[in-house]
Amino acid sequence: MFDNEEMKVSRRKFLSMMGMSAGAVALAACAPVAAPTTAPAPAAAATTAPVASTGKKYKVGYSCCSWTIPWQVVYKTMFENEMKKYPNIEIIWNDANFDNKAMVDAMEGWISQKVDMILDFPLDHVAMIETYKKAMAANIPVLLTMDPPAYPAREFVTGHSGLNGWDGSRECAELLDAAMGSKGNIGYVTAPKGSSSEMLYTEGFLVTLQRLKSGIQIVATEDGNWDVDTSYQKASDILTKFPKLDAFYTTDDYMGGGIIRALKEKGYTPGQVKMICQGASKQGISDMKDGWYIAIVDQGPELCAPQDAWFVHALLEEGRVIPHDAMVLQKLITKDNINSFTPTW
Repeated sequence: MFDNEEMKVSRRKFLSMMGMSAGAVALAACAPVAAPTTAPAPAAAATTAPVASTGKKYKVGYSCCSWTIPWQVVYKTMFENEMKKYPNIEIIWNDANFDNKAMVDAMEGWISQKVDMILDFPLDHVAMIETYKKAMAANIPVLLTMDPPAYPAREFVTGHSGLNGWDGSRECAELLDAAMGSKGNIGYVTAPKGSSSEMLYTEGFLVTLQRLKSGIQIVATEDGNWDVDTSYQKASDILTKFPKLDAFYTTDDYMGGGIIRALKEKGYTPGQVKMICQGASKQGISDMKDGWYIAIVDQGPELCAPQDAWFVHALLEEGRVIPHDAMVLQKLITKDNINSFTPTW
């Protein structure tokens, strides 16, 4: 579980990336660095030309719980485009299709094939620990991407690059508490129940409400499974049970689209039930312009893809030490800046 004070320290502390000898790369892959941080934008992200290299070829396995989730679909295309800068690095893709065993099998196959690096975004990082240990024993660096991993898995991987759902949830809780006058009943539609993402997003939200001594009560919590139709059904059920609900919080505005559909069908108007979330999808930004959201924390794939690709290059082709936790900078979208924001997914 996250320690709130540690997270405060991590948001103001940056780990510097420094060069190292090629012989030390394997040791760096197994050595965790203590505090999470927000990483600076990679210097190489601005260029589109292929980067000069020594000519050595590398193979990198990349497994995801599902490459069919809309966010992941856009991210994968962006990541592939970024990797064109590094033509000597080949990406081997695996779609686990929400099957943890399929992910384990793919990654352990890569370990036996002695790939040069593994990237991974599972539903449950803890369930992957034994596989991460095998990669560590084989001196194969493992970089976790997208949402942050659960703490028990952190010591067995090279690092994490991606979103900071815990901090985004903190922002959402603070803004919603202020908008509701620290009182009222809310419904919460979560990421897949039991996943590392769901646990971290939920904790960030609840810990913040506790710190604020908020009187807000979560009267219903449902699993939205990162699916707009599921979130619509769950939100409809919540509104049937709690027709005077004051607000909704959800992990992302893609699922938020399902909640808004349920609200519209039951005759609610924009702003009548307050909403806040993370995401900044095209649908979410459109819904916010229509008045449904107080604010949205940006978690666009364009924040993650360049950084992830650059870390692969930096570790393999430049022999750099990479941060153990490199969180992208997430912008808060409000009514004041929404017209200057362009969503990508």
